[in-house]
Amino acid sequence: MVSKVIVTVELSFEHSLKQDIRDYLFLIDRNINIRGTVFRGVLLIETTRDSRDIASILINSPIPDNALTTIVPIIDEGNYNNLNDIINIVSRNLGSGCRSFIVRCRLRNSPISDDSCERAIINFLRDKGVHAVFRGESDCAVVVEGLDNWAGIYVGSRVYVRV
Repeated sequence: MVSKVIVTVELSFEHSLKQDIRDYLFLIDRNINIRGTVFRGVLLIETTRDSRDIASILINSPIPDNALTTIVPIIDEGNYNNLNDIINIVSRNLGSGCRSFIVRCRLRNSPISDDSCERAIINFLRDKGVHAVFRGESDCAVVVEGLDNWAGIYVGSRVYVRV
């Protein structure tokens, strides 16, 4: 099984950071694949390891935060054409133990706007009685990363994401 992690890096440093990430993760997964996307500053990491493990390793790596700006392990992915599809995936992956969620959507080149995605997820979570915010402190996160018609979704502990 191939797991994925989406990272955003400082613009103009994609190539060198791709090499740094590959070198750093090579001993953990010799089959690691890191590729650029059509979106500047966005890299897709494919690994045979659990995406949360790779994300945690990168968060704790010596690569500076300002160079490796976001890190999102993907726990569910697919072609989601509307907000209901995304909310269904979020609902399926909601677990216990989370007191509050921060919600982020980055849907690049999608007909769904980031703002409408975030608002819909926050309203869904609040309807479920869960504290959800756009910004601020939380112990869990919902992150939707979109690349054209593909979307990767993370729902879970905030320790595995940098947003």
